Amino acid sequence: MGAYRLLLAVLVAVSHMGKTFMGLNPGVVAVISFLIISGFVMTSLIERNYKAPEKVGLFYLDRALRLYPQFLFYFVASCVVIYFLLPGTPQAAELTFRTIASSLPMVPLGFYMFGAAGVEILPPAWSLGLEMCFYLVIPFLIIYRARGVAFALSASVFMAASLGFINTDLYGYRLLPGVLFMFLCGSYLYKPQAKGLAIAAGTAVAAALFFVAIMAGLIERRPFNAEVTAGIALGVPAVYLLTKLKFHRVDEFLGNISYGVFLNHFVVMYFLRAFWPVAYEGHIVATVLALSLLLSCVSYYYVERPALKLRHALRAGAKYEVGQVRGNETTV
Repeated sequence: MGAYRLLLAVLVAVSHMGKTFMGLNPGVVAVISFLIISGFVMTSLIERNYKAPEKVGLFYLDRALRLYPQFLFYFVASCVVIYFLLPGTPQAAELTFRTIASSLPMVPLGFYMFGAAGVEILPPAWSLGLEMCFYLVIPFLIIYRARGVAFALSASVFMAASLGFINTDLYGYRLLPGVLFMFLCGSYLYKPQAKGLAIAAGTAVAAALFFVAIMAGLIERRPFNAEVTAGIALGVPAVYLLTKLKFHRVDEFLGNISYGVFLNHFVVMYFLRAFWPVAYEGHIVATVLALSLLLSCVSYYYVERPALKLRHALRAGAKYEVGQVRGNETTV
């Protein structure tokens, strides 16, 4: 799945350079696959390491060690580039103590539309705020077997948003109430049973039909409702099929650098804007992507990998403690 994750990160970067495909924003389509993948991976992680109420705190620490090292690295890098190279811009206007302080906890980034945090310093990071919201609830949905209820409620919110009864952009793409069911589609794909697989597959088919209806004009096209439904229809089968592939080191490497590409392409774009303020033509796009990939390799090996060792130690400790508890229960 690593190569797929890197492709998704590249699509997000390309979309931020103003590129579309058949009138669709490829970055939004890609983000939906990221949500589905996250649902799958988090379910796997919790089932294997943190499936107990007393382990939820360790799960949160695990996730912080995953997201924060590169986020902080590129957030600071973006601040430096903006401060020295882009004075007087909207990005520079966000370099205030309040904006920076509210952005660092990451969760407020998912509520930037309400003024909770800034979005210009590292624009893709808004979706990390959404991810963090998902991390806060998914352990409890799994432990207390509440995924079905949460799925139904979230899908209802999404339908209301997609049809325009409530804000389509906010509740159909950016906020957890309307997208939780997309995460849960991925969750159902982990060791899928018949019911879970039917829910995920049925959601993909319904999304495909919804997308066709939007493109045919039968349903009014609203902000990103076509892209989101396309993302579900494509993402669910793609993730399901990719999880069946065997491990490969090249694929693992490509997945390792995908997070850096997702985060750093705006830093590269800001840097080049100061010296090369031209439209994003083919050679400029290629330059941004090449520099982004190179930076991501560096940040993975020198920023993320040290934290990776801590995460592995944390998971090993969680398994050991769970084993002790089970052993004690057996001897009682």
